[in-house]
Amino acid sequence: MFVFLLALSAPLVCPSSSECPSHPSVSSLDFVDAVERGWTYSATLMEGEIEPLFIVTLDNPGADAQVLFNAGTAFDGPDDIQPAVVTEDLMVFVPAGTSQEVILASACGAAMAMSGSTETEYENGVYLISEELARVLDRVNDDLIDPGMAVQDLIWVYTDDHDFATVYVEESDQPTLMHILGEEVEDFTEPGYAIQYREPDPDEGRRFSGEAMEARCEVHVDLPSAMTCRVVLLQPDGERLEMMSGVDMRTGSHEFFLTIGLEGYPPGDYTLQLEGERFGQTLFSRDLHLQGRG
Repeated sequence: MFVFLLALSAPLVCPSSSECPSHPSVSSLDFVDAVERGWTYSATLMEGEIEPLFIVTLDNPGADAQVLFNAGTAFDGPDDIQPAVVTEDLMVFVPAGTSQEVILASACGAAMAMSGSTETEYENGVYLISEELARVLDRVNDDLIDPGMAVQDLIWVYTDDHDFATVYVEESDQPTLMHILGEEVEDFTEPGYAIQYREPDPDEGRRFSGEAMEARCEVHVDLPSAMTCRVVLLQPDGERLEMMSGVDMRTGSHEFFLTIGLEGYPPGDYTLQLEGERFGQTLFSRDLHLQGRG
């Protein structure tokens, strides 16, 4: 759809309130609050050179104001179309009695619905999905080296009840992501693994397909002696599939990420196990859930 656009706009737009020109006597308000106070807007998905552009025109009926488009703000369009969700904070100065046009970084707000085509209008209501999501998106954008699809994946955690394990980042960013979620998400439990899914396909209307590509598991194991190990995947029907063998491991504690390919595997509950080859004992086990569509 329209994922991760650069935040572009007219000269009076800036990424955050701290970077805006100084307007000490100007009031500040959230975009959703502005609409509730009688401001009007239009929001349209327009064709761009590389990706479609999500363009919002905001009309100020009152005094000068700075308006915050908060990450996690959703724009509803037609019933069968995914909402558009703002992915980065953006502060806009709107002089009294004028209109301001803004191009927002945005992503899809419903994994199972079709994405909008160009010239789709998103004028059926605006709302903040959650304060928690807004905080998480702010920190992910600021702290991760490469958010990649993580911003879109996080939105679908909040709009479609996807597991946090569906939020996939590069291995180098994984500890930072877990730290952010641990601090910002109420009652967060670290899943211990992440599933990379196929990116939404334009031919599927940019919907989430549930087709898993690979799993990356965090492994912690303490071996009493050196041994040769194998990696086994227990499938939903109980069948054992050997993924790797002949892995020599020394005595002592080991912490590492183990990545396995899952392309073509159907949704369901799996278990990944590290076993000793000689006696078949289970040294480490991790349950994996592959999220299907719907």
